[in-house]
Amino acid sequence: MADPQASNARPFKVVIVGAGRIGTALALLLRGKPEFEFLLADPTEPGRRRAKDLALPLTEADPANAAQLDRLLTGADAVVAALPSSATPMVAAAARRSGSNYLDLGDDGAALEAVQHEANAAAGCFIAQCGISPGLVSGLVLDLASRCPGLPDIDVRIGALPRTAAGRLGYGLVWDVDATLREYTRASLALVDGRESGLAPLSRCSPLHLGSRDYEVFVSGAIPATLRERLAGKVGNLISHTIRYPGHAEQMAFLLDELKLRDRVYLLRNLFLNALPEITDDRLLISITAASRDADGAPHEHFLREVEPLEIGDAAIGAMRRTAASHVAAVLDLLRLGQIGRQGLLAQEDIPLDLLRENRFLAWFFETPAPVPGRVLQGVHP
Repeated sequence: MADPQASNARPFKVVIVGAGRIGTALALLLRGKPEFEFLLADPTEPGRRRAKDLALPLTEADPANAAQLDRLLTGADAVVAALPSSATPMVAAAARRSGSNYLDLGDDGAALEAVQHEANAAAGCFIAQCGISPGLVSGLVLDLASRCPGLPDIDVRIGALPRTAAGRLGYGLVWDVDATLREYTRASLALVDGRESGLAPLSRCSPLHLGSRDYEVFVSGAIPATLRERLAGKVGNLISHTIRYPGHAEQMAFLLDELKLRDRVYLLRNLFLNALPEITDDRLLISITAASRDADGAPHEHFLREVEPLEIGDAAIGAMRRTAASHVAAVLDLLRLGQIGRQGLLAQEDIPLDLLRENRFLAWFFETPAPVPGRVLQGVHP
Protein backbone atom coordinates (compact mmCIF):
# COMPACT_ATOMS: atom_id res chain seq x y z
CA MET A 1 0.00 0.00 0.00
CA ALA A 2 1.33 3.42 -0.90
CA ASP A 3 2.28 6.02 1.68
CA PRO A 4 -0.52 8.66 1.85
CA GLN A 5 2.14 11.36 2.10
CA ALA A 6 3.24 10.43 -1.40
CA SER A 7 -0.23 11.10 -2.82
CA ASN A 8 0.95 14.28 -4.52
CA ALA A 9 3.92 12.53 -6.13
CA ARG A 10 1.97 10.05 -8.23
CA PRO A 11 -1.66 9.18 -8.96
CA PHE A 12 -3.66 7.22 -6.41
CA LYS A 13 -4.19 3.86 -8.11
CA VAL A 14 -7.69 2.40 -7.86
CA VAL A 15 -8.95 -0.93 -9.19
CA ILE A 16 -12.74 -1.04 -9.62
CA VAL A 17 -13.90 -4.65 -9.69
CA GLY A 18 -17.19 -4.72 -11.57
CA ALA A 19 -18.10 -2.70 -14.66
CA GLY A 20 -21.79 -2.49 -13.91
CA ARG A 21 -23.61 0.80 -13.71
CA ILE A 22 -22.21 1.76 -10.32
CA GLY A 23 -18.65 0.76 -11.23
CA THR A 24 -18.74 2.71 -14.48
CA ALA A 25 -20.39 5.69 -12.75
CA LEU A 26 -17.47 5.78 -10.32
CA ALA A 27 -14.99 5.51 -13.19
CA LEU A 28 -16.65 8.43 -14.98
CA LEU A 29 -16.35 10.57 -11.83
CA LEU A 30 -12.65 9.73 -11.46
CA ARG A 31 -11.82 10.14 -15.14
CA GLY A 32 -10.03 13.38 -15.86
CA LYS A 33 -8.83 13.74 -12.26
CA PRO A 34 -5.01 13.63 -12.51
CA GLU A 35 -4.73 12.64 -8.84
CA PHE A 36 -6.33 9.29 -9.68
CA GLU A 37 -5.46 6.38 -11.93
CA PHE A 38 -8.12 3.70 -12.27
CA LEU A 39 -8.80 0.42 -14.03
CA LEU A 40 -12.07 -1.51 -14.31
CA ALA A 41 -11.98 -5.30 -13.97
CA ASP A 42 -14.83 -7.35 -15.38
CA PRO A 43 -14.79 -10.58 -17.44
CA THR A 44 -18.41 -10.39 -18.63
CA GLU A 45 -19.67 -9.36 -22.04
CA PRO A 46 -22.02 -6.65 -20.65
CA GLY A 47 -19.11 -5.21 -18.65
CA ARG A 48 -16.81 -5.17 -21.66
CA ARG A 49 -19.46 -3.57 -23.82
CA ARG A 50 -20.32 -0.92 -21.25
CA ALA A 51 -16.66 0.01 -20.72
CA LYS A 52 -16.04 0.14 -24.49
CA ASP A 53 -19.06 2.37 -25.09
CA LEU A 54 -17.83 4.79 -22.42
CA ALA A 55 -14.15 4.56 -23.47
CA LEU A 56 -13.11 3.38 -20.00
CA PRO A 57 -10.00 1.24 -19.41
CA LEU A 58 -10.89 -2.35 -18.57
CA THR A 59 -9.15 -5.65 -17.97
CA GLU A 60 -11.05 -8.94 -18.19
CA ALA A 61 -9.75 -10.24 -14.87
CA ASP A 62 -12.20 -12.54 -13.10
CA PRO A 63 -12.79 -11.68 -9.40
CA ALA A 64 -13.26 -15.39 -8.72
CA ASN A 65 -9.68 -16.03 -9.88
CA ALA A 66 -7.47 -15.28 -6.86
CA ALA A 67 -4.22 -15.31 -8.87
CA GLN A 68 -5.60 -12.81 -11.39
CA LEU A 69 -6.84 -10.54 -8.60
CA ASP A 70 -3.50 -10.69 -6.80
CA ARG A 71 -1.65 -9.63 -9.95
CA LEU A 72 -4.16 -6.88 -10.60
CA LEU A 73 -3.84 -5.40 -7.10
CA THR A 74 -0.05 -5.32 -7.11
CA GLY A 75 0.84 -1.68 -6.46
CA ALA A 76 -2.81 -0.62 -6.10
CA ASP A 77 -3.66 1.92 -3.41
CA ALA A 78 -7.30 0.86 -3.21
CA VAL A 79 -9.76 -1.63 -4.63
CA VAL A 80 -13.51 -1.05 -4.88
CA ALA A 81 -15.81 -4.07 -4.98
CA ALA A 82 -18.64 -2.75 -7.17
CA LEU A 83 -20.28 -6.17 -7.11
CA PRO A 84 -23.26 -7.93 -5.53
CA SER A 85 -22.71 -8.47 -1.79
CA SER A 86 -22.19 -12.20 -2.26
CA ALA A 87 -19.05 -11.54 -4.35
CA THR A 88 -17.37 -8.99 -2.09
CA PRO A 89 -15.50 -11.41 0.24
CA MET A 90 -13.20 -12.65 -2.54
CA VAL A 91 -12.18 -9.06 -3.34
CA ALA A 92 -11.70 -8.32 0.37
CA ALA A 93 -9.42 -11.35 0.66
CA ALA A 94 -7.33 -10.11 -2.27
CA ALA A 95 -7.12 -6.64 -0.69
CA ARG A 96 -5.89 -8.20 2.54
CA ARG A 97 -3.23 -10.18 0.67
CA SER A 98 -2.03 -7.14 -1.30
CA GLY A 99 -2.19 -4.61 1.54
CA SER A 100 -4.52 -2.34 -0.46
CA ASN A 101 -7.29 -0.24 0.99
CA TYR A 102 -10.71 -1.80 0.39
CA LEU A 103 -14.19 -0.36 -0.24
CA ASP A 104 -17.48 -1.99 -1.17
CA LEU A 105 -21.16 -1.17 -1.58
CA GLY A 106 -22.50 -4.23 0.22
CA ASP A 107 -25.18 -4.59 2.86
CA ASP A 108 -25.55 -6.47 6.14
CA GLY A 109 -25.34 -10.26 6.11
CA ALA A 110 -22.93 -13.16 5.82
CA ALA A 111 -20.84 -11.38 3.19
CA LEU A 112 -20.24 -8.45 5.55
CA GLU A 113 -19.09 -10.83 8.27
CA ALA A 114 -16.58 -12.33 5.83
CA VAL A 115 -15.30 -8.87 4.89
CA GLN A 116 -14.95 -7.96 8.57
CA HIS A 117 -12.97 -11.17 9.12
CA GLU A 118 -10.55 -10.18 6.34
CA ALA A 119 -10.28 -6.67 7.81
CA ASN A 120 -9.08 -8.07 11.13
CA ALA A 121 -5.85 -9.23 9.47
CA ALA A 122 -5.54 -6.39 6.93
CA ALA A 123 -2.74 -3.85 6.63
CA GLY A 124 -4.96 -1.47 4.68
CA CYS A 125 -8.14 0.37 5.63
CA PHE A 126 -11.35 -1.57 5.00
CA ILE A 127 -14.49 0.55 4.50
CA ALA A 128 -17.53 -1.60 3.84
CA GLN A 129 -21.07 -0.48 2.99
CA CYS A 130 -20.27 2.68 1.04
CA GLY A 131 -23.00 4.31 -1.03
CA ILE A 132 -26.30 5.70 0.19
CA SER A 133 -27.72 3.39 2.83
CA PRO A 134 -25.68 1.93 4.38
CA GLY A 135 -23.07 4.61 3.79
CA LEU A 136 -23.91 8.28 3.51
CA VAL A 137 -27.11 8.01 5.54
CA SER A 138 -25.25 6.79 8.64
CA GLY A 139 -23.46 10.11 9.02
CA LEU A 140 -26.68 12.05 8.39
CA VAL A 141 -28.49 10.10 11.10
CA LEU A 142 -25.70 10.65 13.62
CA ASP A 143 -25.70 14.37 12.82
CA LEU A 144 -29.46 14.71 13.38
CA ALA A 145 -29.32 12.62 16.55
CA SER A 146 -26.58 14.85 17.97
CA ARG A 147 -28.70 17.97 17.41
CA CYS A 148 -31.95 16.62 18.82
CA PRO A 149 -32.44 16.69 22.60
CA GLY A 150 -33.46 13.75 24.72
CA LEU A 151 -34.10 10.38 23.10
CA PRO A 152 -35.34 11.31 19.63
CA ASP A 153 -37.35 9.12 17.30
CA ILE A 154 -35.60 8.99 13.92
CA ASP A 155 -37.27 7.91 10.70
CA VAL A 156 -35.07 7.22 7.66
CA ARG A 157 -36.99 7.29 4.37
CA ILE A 158 -35.26 6.62 1.04
CA GLY A 159 -36.61 5.92 -2.42
CA ALA A 160 -35.28 5.78 -5.98
CA LEU A 161 -38.24 6.18 -8.29
CA PRO A 162 -39.13 6.62 -11.94
CA ARG A 163 -40.09 10.22 -12.74
CA THR A 164 -43.65 8.99 -13.23
CA ALA A 165 -45.27 5.86 -11.83
CA ALA A 166 -44.72 2.87 -14.15
CA GLY A 167 -47.46 0.23 -14.13
CA ARG A 168 -49.37 -0.91 -11.07
CA LEU A 169 -46.19 -1.22 -9.03
CA GLY A 170 -45.21 2.32 -10.02
CA TYR A 171 -41.67 1.03 -10.16
CA GLY A 172 -38.95 -0.31 -12.47
CA LEU A 173 -35.40 -1.62 -12.56
CA VAL A 174 -33.60 1.20 -10.78
CA TRP A 175 -31.28 -0.64 -8.41
CA ASP A 176 -30.12 -4.18 -7.73
CA VAL A 177 -33.14 -6.52 -7.88
CA ASP A 178 -31.69 -8.98 -5.37
CA ALA A 179 -31.05 -6.23 -2.82
CA THR A 180 -34.58 -4.88 -3.30
CA LEU A 181 -36.19 -8.27 -2.77
CA ARG A 182 -34.05 -8.90 0.31
CA GLU A 183 -35.40 -5.68 1.79
CA TYR A 184 -38.97 -6.72 0.98
CA THR A 185 -38.71 -10.21 2.47
CA ARG A 186 -36.33 -9.96 5.42
CA ALA A 187 -37.10 -8.51 8.84
CA SER A 188 -36.17 -4.84 9.03
CA LEU A 189 -33.61 -4.46 11.82
CA ALA A 190 -34.26 -1.30 13.81
CA LEU A 191 -34.15 0.27 17.23
CA VAL A 192 -37.47 0.43 19.07
CA ASP A 193 -37.44 2.16 22.45
CA GLY A 194 -33.65 2.13 22.24
CA ARG A 195 -33.37 -1.64 21.77
CA GLU A 196 -32.78 -3.81 18.72
CA SER A 197 -35.95 -5.10 17.11
CA GLY A 198 -37.01 -6.83 13.91
CA LEU A 199 -39.96 -5.23 12.12
CA ALA A 200 -42.04 -6.82 9.38
CA PRO A 201 -41.09 -5.54 5.91
CA LEU A 202 -43.84 -3.66 4.02
CA SER A 203 -45.54 -2.87 7.34
CA ARG A 204 -46.63 0.54 8.74
CA CYS A 205 -47.55 1.84 5.30
CA SER A 206 -48.51 5.53 5.38
CA PRO A 207 -48.83 8.47 2.97
CA LEU A 208 -46.12 11.04 2.40
CA HIS A 209 -46.43 14.29 0.48
CA LEU A 210 -43.34 16.13 -0.78
CA GLY A 211 -43.57 19.15 -3.07
CA SER A 212 -46.59 18.54 -5.27
CA ARG A 213 -46.36 14.73 -5.26
CA ASP A 214 -47.95 11.97 -3.24
CA TYR A 215 -45.96 8.93 -2.12
CA GLU A 216 -46.22 6.16 0.41
CA VAL A 217 -43.64 4.88 2.88
CA PHE A 218 -43.36 1.51 4.56
CA VAL A 219 -40.87 -0.36 6.72
CA SER A 220 -38.13 -1.87 4.59
CA GLY A 221 -34.37 -2.38 4.70
CA ALA A 222 -32.26 -2.35 7.83
CA ILE A 223 -30.44 0.14 9.98
CA PRO A 224 -26.76 -0.91 9.73
CA ALA A 225 -25.46 -2.95 12.66
CA THR A 226 -22.67 -0.49 13.49
CA LEU A 227 -25.18 2.39 13.60
CA ARG A 228 -27.58 0.40 15.79
CA GLU A 229 -24.73 -0.35 18.18
CA ARG A 230 -23.65 3.31 18.21
CA LEU A 231 -27.14 4.66 18.99
CA ALA A 232 -28.62 1.89 21.17
CA GLY A 233 -29.98 3.54 24.31
CA LYS A 234 -29.31 7.02 22.87
CA VAL A 235 -32.41 7.29 20.69
CA GLY A 236 -35.97 6.12 21.08
CA ASN A 237 -36.82 4.63 17.70
CA LEU A 238 -34.60 4.38 14.63
CA ILE A 239 -36.49 2.82 11.73
CA SER A 240 -35.77 2.40 8.01
CA HIS A 241 -38.49 3.06 5.44
CA THR A 242 -38.74 2.88 1.65
CA ILE A 243 -40.47 5.58 -0.43
CA ARG A 244 -42.63 4.45 -3.34
CA TYR A 245 -45.58 5.72 -5.35
CA PRO A 246 -48.98 4.98 -3.73
CA GLY A 247 -50.19 1.40 -4.07
CA HIS A 248 -46.78 -0.26 -4.34
CA ALA A 249 -46.87 -1.96 -0.93
CA GLU A 250 -50.33 -3.39 -1.57
CA GLN A 251 -49.27 -4.83 -4.93
CA MET A 252 -46.12 -6.34 -3.39
CA ALA A 253 -48.16 -7.90 -0.59
CA PHE A 254 -50.40 -9.48 -3.25
CA LEU A 255 -47.39 -10.95 -5.06
CA LEU A 256 -45.56 -12.14 -1.95
CA ASP A 257 -48.44 -13.39 0.15
CA GLU A 258 -51.50 -14.14 -1.98
CA LEU A 259 -49.50 -15.59 -4.89
CA LYS A 260 -47.11 -17.26 -2.38
CA LEU A 261 -44.00 -15.84 -4.06
CA ARG A 262 -42.43 -15.15 -0.69
CA ASP A 263 -41.43 -18.82 -0.71
CA ARG A 264 -40.26 -18.63 -4.34
CA VAL A 265 -38.38 -15.36 -4.46
CA TYR A 266 -36.27 -16.66 -7.35
CA LEU A 267 -39.46 -16.73 -9.46
CA LEU A 268 -40.39 -13.18 -8.46
CA ARG A 269 -36.84 -12.10 -9.29
CA ASN A 270 -37.15 -13.50 -12.80
CA LEU A 271 -40.54 -11.84 -13.24
CA PHE A 272 -39.09 -8.48 -12.23
CA LEU A 273 -36.10 -8.81 -14.54
CA ASN A 274 -38.27 -9.75 -17.50
CA ALA A 275 -41.31 -7.54 -16.92
CA LEU A 276 -40.27 -4.32 -15.19
CA PRO A 277 -39.03 -1.43 -17.35
CA GLU A 278 -35.38 -0.39 -17.16
CA ILE A 279 -35.24 3.01 -15.44
CA THR A 280 -32.27 5.27 -16.15
CA ASP A 281 -33.96 8.63 -15.54
CA ASP A 282 -34.71 8.11 -11.84
CA ARG A 283 -35.23 10.47 -8.92
CA LEU A 284 -33.72 9.85 -5.50
CA LEU A 285 -35.56 11.06 -2.41
CA ILE A 286 -33.98 11.10 1.04
CA SER A 287 -36.06 12.26 4.00
CA ILE A 288 -34.75 11.82 7.54
CA THR A 289 -36.59 13.26 10.52
CA ALA A 290 -35.57 13.34 14.17
CA ALA A 291 -38.45 14.15 16.51
CA SER A 292 -37.91 14.87 20.17
CA ARG A 293 -40.23 12.94 22.46
CA ASP A 294 -40.30 16.01 24.66
CA ALA A 295 -41.92 18.07 21.91
CA ASP A 296 -45.13 16.10 21.33
CA GLY A 297 -43.61 14.26 18.38
CA ALA A 298 -43.06 17.38 16.27
CA PRO A 299 -40.05 17.12 13.92
CA HIS A 300 -37.08 18.75 15.59
CA GLU A 301 -34.59 18.20 12.77
CA HIS A 302 -35.22 17.30 9.14
CA PHE A 303 -32.82 16.43 6.33
CA LEU A 304 -34.50 16.42 2.92
CA ARG A 305 -32.94 15.97 -0.53
CA GLU A 306 -34.13 15.23 -4.04
CA VAL A 307 -31.41 14.18 -6.48
CA GLU A 308 -31.64 14.25 -10.27
CA PRO A 309 -29.57 12.26 -12.81
CA LEU A 310 -26.26 13.65 -14.07
CA GLU A 311 -24.78 13.77 -17.55
CA ILE A 312 -21.02 13.51 -18.04
CA GLY A 313 -20.30 14.04 -21.70
CA ASP A 314 -22.64 11.67 -23.54
CA ALA A 315 -23.08 9.39 -20.53
CA ALA A 316 -26.12 9.62 -18.27
CA ILE A 317 -25.80 8.57 -14.62
CA GLY A 318 -29.05 7.92 -12.77
CA ALA A 319 -29.73 9.76 -9.52
CA MET A 320 -29.23 6.78 -7.20
CA ARG A 321 -26.04 5.63 -8.93
CA ARG A 322 -24.77 9.20 -9.07
CA THR A 323 -25.15 9.60 -5.31
CA ALA A 324 -23.68 6.20 -4.44
CA ALA A 325 -20.69 6.66 -6.78
CA SER A 326 -20.08 10.18 -5.47
CA HIS A 327 -19.90 8.85 -1.92
CA VAL A 328 -17.38 6.17 -2.94
CA ALA A 329 -15.32 8.76 -4.84
CA ALA A 330 -15.33 11.08 -1.83
CA VAL A 331 -14.19 8.29 0.51
CA LEU A 332 -11.39 7.39 -1.94
CA ASP A 333 -10.37 11.04 -2.04
CA LEU A 334 -10.26 11.25 1.77
CA LEU A 335 -8.09 8.13 1.83
CA ARG A 336 -5.79 9.64 -0.80
CA LEU A 337 -5.41 12.81 1.23
CA GLY A 338 -4.78 10.88 4.44
CA GLN A 339 -7.79 12.54 6.11
CA ILE A 340 -9.22 9.15 7.03
CA GLY A 341 -7.77 5.67 7.17
CA ARG A 342 -6.46 3.22 9.68
CA GLN A 343 -5.47 -0.41 9.68
CA GLY A 344 -8.47 -2.72 9.65
CA LEU A 345 -12.17 -1.87 9.61
CA LEU A 346 -13.38 1.73 9.52
CA ALA A 347 -17.12 2.06 10.09
CA GLN A 348 -19.14 4.56 8.09
CA GLU A 349 -20.00 6.36 11.33
CA ASP A 350 -16.27 7.02 11.87
CA ILE A 351 -16.03 9.17 8.72
CA PRO A 352 -16.69 12.78 9.81
CA LEU A 353 -19.69 14.19 7.99
CA ASP A 354 -17.96 17.56 7.62
CA LEU A 355 -15.21 15.93 5.56
CA LEU A 356 -17.80 14.44 3.21
CA ARG A 357 -19.71 17.72 3.05
CA GLU A 358 -16.58 19.61 2.03
CA ASN A 359 -15.19 17.05 -0.41
CA ARG A 360 -15.25 17.99 -4.08
CA PHE A 361 -16.98 14.77 -5.13
CA LEU A 362 -19.91 15.07 -2.71
CA ALA A 363 -20.32 18.78 -1.93
CA TRP A 364 -23.05 19.02 -4.59
CA PHE A 365 -25.23 16.60 -2.60
CA PHE A 366 -25.38 18.93 0.39
CA GLU A 367 -26.11 21.90 -1.87
CA THR A 368 -28.92 20.16 -3.82
CA PRO A 369 -32.25 21.98 -3.39
CA ALA A 370 -34.73 19.94 -1.42
CA PRO A 371 -38.41 19.58 -2.35
CA VAL A 372 -40.78 21.65 -0.26
CA PRO A 373 -42.24 19.45 2.48
CA GLY A 374 -46.00 19.03 2.34
CA ARG A 375 -48.03 16.89 4.66
CA VAL A 376 -46.02 15.14 7.32
CA LEU A 377 -46.28 11.36 7.50
CA GLN A 378 -49.72 10.26 8.55
CA GLY A 379 -50.37 7.38 10.89
CA VAL A 380 -46.80 6.17 11.48
CA HIS A 381 -46.47 5.24 15.14
CA PRO A 382 -43.50 3.77 16.99
